[in-house]
Amino acid sequence: MKGKKLQLILSLLTIGTIIFTGCRPAAAPPPAVEEAKEPQYHICVVHNLADHPSITATARGFEDEAAIYNMKVTFFDPAYDPVKQLAMIEDCIALKPNVILVNAVDPAAVVPGLKKVRDAGIPLIMHNADTNEEGRQYSLSFVGSDYTEQGRAVGRTMVAQLPDGSKGVVIIGKPGQTGVQERIDGALEVIKASGKDIQFIDYQPAEWMKDKALTVMQDFLTRYPSGTINFVYALDDPMALGALEAIKAAGRLKEFKVFGVNGNKEACDAIKAGEMHGTALQLSYLAGVYSVRAAYDVIKGRLIPKWIPPPTAGVTPENVDEWYEQCW
Repeated sequence: MKGKKLQLILSLLTIGTIIFTGCRPAAAPPPAVEEAKEPQYHICVVHNLADHPSITATARGFEDEAAIYNMKVTFFDPAYDPVKQLAMIEDCIALKPNVILVNAVDPAAVVPGLKKVRDAGIPLIMHNADTNEEGRQYSLSFVGSDYTEQGRAVGRTMVAQLPDGSKGVVIIGKPGQTGVQERIDGALEVIKASGKDIQFIDYQPAEWMKDKALTVMQDFLTRYPSGTINFVYALDDPMALGALEAIKAAGRLKEFKVFGVNGNKEACDAIKAGEMHGTALQLSYLAGVYSVRAAYDVIKGRLIPKWIPPPTAGVTPENVDEWYEQCW
């Protein structure tokens, strides 16, 4: 009898073990390793000077937005050499991307390369610096700021801050390139409409480079002694900052108001410090973002506008805190 009871207890224990084991959740399988997706699209970008802050910001916009659209981006940098840019456009064509995007070093010199893109059957978008009227027949769109409106924004700041009879000098970028004349014209338009006597009496190029602008401003300071000029308008912030360095080194900071364009963080800091007096936002990052979106629309067969401008706004001592997060 005792043997039968013992056998029954052992049987029940065995059944309980089976039930308990069966109810226990199975060990979770190791997480699957997600395979990297191959890029679905490919765009090829020929800009003009990768080291310039505006181009660096544009490239970052390209890369960030391209990741969203599963695009591969190939960049070529001709470093302001129009001959190299033509060769690099041919390099892009050889890669057979879905879309080619070009930032013109020279609006006229780039035209033969743009024609080759069209002849290769690859859609073309200009960005940041456009081509001329002849070249536009080969491109679908231009993604870039309203440079005239940027000039107007700076002009409004000049009118607000400069007294009647002011005379100043202008440091331009690369002569003939998109944005040079427009930024001058926009400022002059506002000044003329204001009725104030504010004159631009001299213009010199510094090719968008801070160190060259410093040298140009040193020459201006030698040519125009104290009391003859009281402001400088540089057509981008790196050049404005170069001019500012020359002015400070000469001990003439109190004589000058310094204006730029771009909205670089360093320029916005200089406005906060009272050493610069105005700039206009060029949201270059968004130029890269909008360029990728335009390229995607083209790939999908959608109609895109002939001009896609990122927004702009004037940055002044009064509103720099409001816009500071947009400075780059």
